[in-house]
Amino acid sequence: LARRIPPRKQTKSEDDTKSIDDDDAAIIARPKYTTLQVGTSPMDLLFDVRLGLDAGEPLSFLFQKRFEAIGAFDLPPDIQMWPLETQWQIWAIDAQLWRLAGMASVAEIADKIVLANTSPKDDIRLFTLCITARQHFLRGQYAKAFMVLLDRDTWAQLSLTQFGYWSEQIWWLMWDIATRRSQDAFKLQFLEARKPHPSPFDVSDKAKKSPEAIRKMILEASEALTARNVTRATILIVDALHHAEVNGYWHLYRSATPIFADLELQRGKIESARKRIEEILPQVARGEDLEQRAMTYAIYAKVKMAKSHDTGRESLSEALVYLKKAEDDYQTLEIYSSVQDMLYLQAVVHETLEEPTLRDLAGKRLREIEEVEEKMRVGSDEEMTEVWDVVCEIGIAVARGDTYWP
Repeated sequence: LARRIPPRKQTKSEDDTKSIDDDDAAIIARPKYTTLQVGTSPMDLLFDVRLGLDAGEPLSFLFQKRFEAIGAFDLPPDIQMWPLETQWQIWAIDAQLWRLAGMASVAEIADKIVLANTSPKDDIRLFTLCITARQHFLRGQYAKAFMVLLDRDTWAQLSLTQFGYWSEQIWWLMWDIATRRSQDAFKLQFLEARKPHPSPFDVSDKAKKSPEAIRKMILEASEALTARNVTRATILIVDALHHAEVNGYWHLYRSATPIFADLELQRGKIESARKRIEEILPQVARGEDLEQRAMTYAIYAKVKMAKSHDTGRESLSEALVYLKKAEDDYQTLEIYSSVQDMLYLQAVVHETLEEPTLRDLAGKRLREIEEVEEKMRVGSDEEMTEVWDVVCEIGIAVARGDTYWP
């Protein structure tokens, strides 16, 4: 669809060539431009972006294809005209790429442009709303996530195919929330029986260095680290870091870095762990992904605790600050197992600092969180059950065609 113009050598004037030997003459190449053939569809270029994501292409290449799509759309009317709705597809892809680059605040601008110029029946609007709900989930704003998905403007005029995608996104949102809350009984007894089947049309193959594959490696590395399988965790997280850094997937790179730093810390490489965490600390502090930030704070606190052998009470006091920040973020996310870990470490630090009152308060809080987690583990969730009942009612209305309101 697009071809590269090879660089052309610029000729030297006669005066210049007299002072330069022919064998050592400097060759000045013209800048490389991308020339699009007349009639190239912007949608074809956006499809190249999707294929590039599945293949794990660098982010610079994906942005280049996105700019080529803009160029194809902006051709003069006497050459080619494309539907106005095409540009909202470009903005949606733009948001996806910016999120992958770790700039969710920039991606939200593109989301707002898409939502302001599309109607409820458009596929790209539904996709953008589901991504917006997922962003609320990353920030621990579960109520806002469900509000976005269950808003009338979201599900009104859905087709059966769109309803399948929309209900699947709600199911995965419920599953991820239940996983964070350790709601094992609710997942087993309620959600498992309602798990959506994969679409037979989703046959795209994901390369090892694709974003989806990198996310999977990070998750498996975290599970291996929890199971004390350090060798497997190291192999997985090094691969994930390598692919994320080479391709410029900086959001995934920041997710993998704390796990690698934790492994370095367990090997006694305190300085290496510190450098890794401080490299990403200013970016994760924005709070676009609370779990990412909480884990970074937790590992940084462990680094401070490990350095206390050299710096003494000062490092322990700094560790308490980051442990408290991590606890607050985990509490917002309702990851009660991690809240317990942070409270236990706080109790250890208070004990080392000879602060028995604060140590006992941390221990008391720890026992309270244990009770909450146990209730979550064996209990049901009436609120999410009601949410799924609403989804089923909307599904019945969609099947009857009752949601096509003006």
